Amino acid sequence: MTEKPSRKEDEYFAKQSSDLIKAGRERAQRESIEASRQAHYMKCPKCGADLVTEEYNGIQVDNCPECKGMWLDAGEAEDLLRREDAGVINIFKSIMRGVGSS
Repeated sequence: MTEKPSRKEDEYFAKQSSDLIKAGRERAQRESIEASRQAHYMKCPKCGADLVTEEYNGIQVDNCPECKGMWLDAGEAEDLLRREDAGVINIFKSIMRGVGSS
């Protein structure tokens, strides 16, 4: 009879240790993902330089001063296309003039 409580104790502590290790790994993974996001926030995906946000006709465009890349956030290209009455071509021309003059 003395063996049963001891075995149950061992199982309890093994499960508790396993749960703590699992929780620690999950926390470390979440922290790693967040640190990676912070390190890449507003960085050019092409060359890694800091992006500069500029506004063109109400649309915010992220420009890279190094490689001259131009980045639109989700939905911004669709916003440009919806502005047919505002002259999408003129908007793109003004964006390109702004990128080219940097």
